[in-house]
Amino acid sequence: MNLNYDVIIIGSGPAGVGAALSLRRRGIHNIAILEREAHAGGVPRHCQHPTFGLLAFKRPMKGNQFAEKIVSNLGDTAIFTRSTVIDILPQGVLKVSTPDGIVEMRAKRILIATGVRETPRHPRLVSGLRPQGVLTAGALQQFVYLKGKKPCLNPVIVGSELVSFSALWTLKNAGVKAQAMIESGERILAFKAATLFAKAMGTPLYLNSKIIEIGGLERVEYVVIETAGKTQKITCDAVIFTGSFVGENTLIRKSHLDFDASTGKPVTDQFSRCSDPSYYAAGNMLHPADMGDQCYQEGILTGQYIAEDLLENHHQEVVRHTPRIPVKFAEPIRFSVPACIDYTSQKIELVDFNIKVNSAFTGTIQVVAGNTVLYKKKIRCLPTRRILLKGIDLTKIKPDATEICISVV
Repeated sequence: MNLNYDVIIIGSGPAGVGAALSLRRRGIHNIAILEREAHAGGVPRHCQHPTFGLLAFKRPMKGNQFAEKIVSNLGDTAIFTRSTVIDILPQGVLKVSTPDGIVEMRAKRILIATGVRETPRHPRLVSGLRPQGVLTAGALQQFVYLKGKKPCLNPVIVGSELVSFSALWTLKNAGVKAQAMIESGERILAFKAATLFAKAMGTPLYLNSKIIEIGGLERVEYVVIETAGKTQKITCDAVIFTGSFVGENTLIRKSHLDFDASTGKPVTDQFSRCSDPSYYAAGNMLHPADMGDQCYQEGILTGQYIAEDLLENHHQEVVRHTPRIPVKFAEPIRFSVPACIDYTSQKIELVDFNIKVNSAFTGTIQVVAGNTVLYKKKIRCLPTRRILLKGIDLTKIKPDATEICISVV
């Protein structure tokens, strides 16, 4: 096993695979991809709804087909499966747990693309017993599509994001009817038209509702939900918690890299570069949870940035730090990608800011650097949705600017 590479990519989902493909196109082939699962491809591998491929390949594809296609384009790129990074260290050094033991790997540049995970029951503080039958949408999809098993017969779905309706689709393919969908807000978080799909499946949708109890000793037998102060009991054999995605940033929080305290995501500039310039980050670990196609395209772009960095600075033994100014924001904005700007570089003039919000609103979003307005536009914003502030002109930033502020005015 070779332990030294030009680029190591942590994660073989769409962002990581897109970056590897981009690097190969630029002539950089000494690449390794580290994947903790048994197969490469990431989350799309166990998604069989046909919403992949429209942006990347101009045709609808199931998730598993999309994953197979992008991985097949990697040629002889080294992909180490069942390999988990346990430590990120300065200057491009990784400690990796492999089937043959723990090894130390090195690379001139490292891309972190570890993706997302759903929020399970415990962080949601749902009371009740701890019977079997409580799972996430991701676990449901793995049971049905990867293992060919039917984990429940009459479940309840918690959440109303796109992945919640994907869970409803998965249950349909398994011959299972959900007893209810439960959403705490006054409207679903997916597009409103998705309610027609739930209706077609015969699954009632409970808005402004929450689970206050999960009952059952060995197996889930019922849930109690509360709606407008009234409670009702729904018989079921499983509770599927969906969505509320968070970035898989466990490695970042214990590393030397700067990160955002509220989300745990690494602080990256417009080139996806971290505070240690040996490291880059991309994909849904930065902005949970955008579509697979969008992460794939972002990975391709990040691969180009890494390739340019390597080709221009291959003679430098120590990676050079560049001055950066932070991107600040306040409620209801949750985060921004990028989170800082390298203002010494003129390689990119126009940059899209990817933001997310904590609550729904319609208002004018303004981006300001010092006294210079870089962006101002009225936007309808919903939580969990991808919101792009397009075409922000970085050349307008004046030398005395100390920060960039995003606000609702």
